[in-house]
Amino acid sequence: MPRKARTEPGAPGFSLLAALLAGPAHGYELVARLERLGASEVFPLEPPTLYGHLHSLAESGMVTWREERHGSRPPRKVFELTRSGQEAAEVWLAAPVPRLRQVRQELLLKLALLEVLDRPADRRGLIERQLEVCRLYLSGLADQPAETPVGRLNRGARASAAEATIAWLESLLAPSEVPA
Repeated sequence: MPRKARTEPGAPGFSLLAALLAGPAHGYELVARLERLGASEVFPLEPPTLYGHLHSLAESGMVTWREERHGSRPPRKVFELTRSGQEAAEVWLAAPVPRLRQVRQELLLKLALLEVLDRPADRRGLIERQLEVCRLYLSGLADQPAETPVGRLNRGARASAAEATIAWLESLLAPSEVPA
């Protein structure tokens, strides 16, 4: 029975699409691109998982592949973005993460990819949009009643995490960190 293509690639799939913005690559080359970023600190991407994501992306029409031969070595698949894959990668890279806990994973990866792709203006824009999301989250916490001791502690912990994230994001906007 054939596998069903996913409708949403998830962070690993989107990161592969974004890594392909730098140009076509075979699977191990993509792993190397992501490893230079430190992507394994966010999520593991072992070859079987990598190829599963790449084949899902191909089934959904976001990447194409061609076989490439080098001498007597076995052929390898070289993956390339389609127009829809490029558009999906661009939309994903530009979008702030909706949940605070995704900052330590998905947002870090997006910022690193934008840095490697040498897109400082896009990186800065993403940081600014993420700041807006975090500030809205923090103000929403202030509007929630905390009627129990656990509720008060929970709101305080979440507010503290949001404030720390906002401070960190603001530090990334310092002129020495992100050129204008």
